[in-house]
Amino acid sequence: MGQIDFINCLPITWVLQREKPERLSLAFGTPGALNTLYREKKLDLGAMSSHYFLEDGGFELFGDISISSRGPVGSVLLFSRRPLADYKSPGPIKIGVPRASASSVRLVHILLAETYGLEPRFVSMDEPDPTAACNNIGAEAIDAFLCFGDSALRVDKKMSEISQNGPAGRDFTRLDLGQWWFERYNLPMVFGVWAARKSWIEDNPQDFAALSGFLAACPALGLNRDFSAVVAEASERTGLSAERLERYYRHELDFGLSTEHREGLALYQELCKKHGLLIK
Repeated sequence: MGQIDFINCLPITWVLQREKPERLSLAFGTPGALNTLYREKKLDLGAMSSHYFLEDGGFELFGDISISSRGPVGSVLLFSRRPLADYKSPGPIKIGVPRASASSVRLVHILLAETYGLEPRFVSMDEPDPTAACNNIGAEAIDAFLCFGDSALRVDKKMSEISQNGPAGRDFTRLDLGQWWFERYNLPMVFGVWAARKSWIEDNPQDFAALSGFLAACPALGLNRDFSAVVAEASERTGLSAERLERYYRHELDFGLSTEHREGLALYQELCKKHGLLIK
């Protein structure tokens, strides 16, 4: 089973690692790395970016679990050198984006096009970092930086510290893409899902049903019974305070997959198709 190796999944992976079915093994990686393994049919089930799930079409969702937000998500952030309204439609605006992301890159494309009529030009990077631009270390040609996952949380903390110590960080506009999506469409933004290949389900229907129930129970265990251990592990990985992580897990991330989540996912699919961001 593929698992995203970011702290946003820790409430699930903490439980999975300790209580998973005996025959189930875990493969950890970034969303981009896992998407490649699914594409190459080296993995049949696990966590994946919403965009990959929609584009492949050969997977079925495990019910009642996702990586979503109903407002600010805290770990998918766009830092722009100027307010976005200052860029002239139809662009261009050059954005540094992480190679490991799929859903978030398409999301920023959608939001820029739908809100401002901008057509972004993306520059792939390992970890886009506006703090380097604040310190005048290269990246002068980049207008904005898309940060996601653990890197976004660390960058957000550094940008806040830079802003407190001088004007450089305050020159950037910070936008939380989860909040931007929710304010525009009033639906949850589903960044990632858990799914299984349909052919695997046909061969393993009982395992799929058992795993669906097990996965659905993991977030509640990770956010309650095991929460102190989850926060301690997340703090060790990121250097963030327990207070910041508690807000992240309890008030920003959403692990549900309700009817509203499915409506949000369907809208994301529709907008991806509108802007030519889905192959199928």
